[in-house]
Amino acid sequence: RRLERHLLPSFKFTKSSDKMKSIFVLMMSGAVAFQPSVPTRTSPTRLYAGDFDVAATILAGGAAVASVANMLITSDKINELKLALGGLEPAAAKKVEPITYAEVQDALRSWCDGVIGIGKVYQNGGDFKRASIEHIDNKYAFNVDLGKGNKILFKPTLASQYAFRSNLDEFTSYFAGAGMYDEDKGFAIKPWSKIRFDMHGVFLKDDMAIAMGPYWFTPAAGGDEVKVEYTFGYIRDRDGKLKIVLHHSSVPFTP
Repeated sequence: RRLERHLLPSFKFTKSSDKMKSIFVLMMSGAVAFQPSVPTRTSPTRLYAGDFDVAATILAGGAAVASVANMLITSDKINELKLALGGLEPAAAKKVEPITYAEVQDALRSWCDGVIGIGKVYQNGGDFKRASIEHIDNKYAFNVDLGKGNKILFKPTLASQYAFRSNLDEFTSYFAGAGMYDEDKGFAIKPWSKIRFDMHGVFLKDDMAIAMGPYWFTPAAGGDEVKVEYTFGYIRDRDGKLKIVLHHSSVPFTP
């Protein structure tokens, strides 16, 4: 029980046997590495679970390790177990097909359609904030485990005071004007009736792609197109769908 409480506090299981099965799967898959000792900077707290002697140590900076019967489980490996049990999606859980030019085109078109869709929900008096969150969740890699220290990079067009965004609340504030920052008026609820784009160039390398070029936004209220220049970076999620990990957008330089 102490093993369950301290080592696997956030895991959800239906049967006790599933708990042990998961640990053995972790061991047999090579996720657990043998190590004669566990280097610590603090005294370990000793826990007991059946015949398992667990020494858990929380290191400065928040990294955690646990030694089970002289076997080392790192926090990264615990994350792998979470992934296997239906938590976060790994960025590359299995061999994936290289991203193609056509897929990048489709992803760009889908992003444009999504922004227009948010505007239509707004015009019809619907829940445009929810529509924005769905768009962000569908297009950006928030459901992918990007690895320690990595995050989605977003430089919006109409942002100055908070020019760089990285979390869902900041994204939602920008697209829907959700009020997190005063400068956010809701880019997607302008709204726009049409968005067209051109791909100046694409870098394709295995399961990563970067596209660059201009896109033009037509206000739903009428008026001239607004030209903006973009860079999108894509990876695949576990289902093979392209997700954005880099989005830089800015207006052209005016001498």
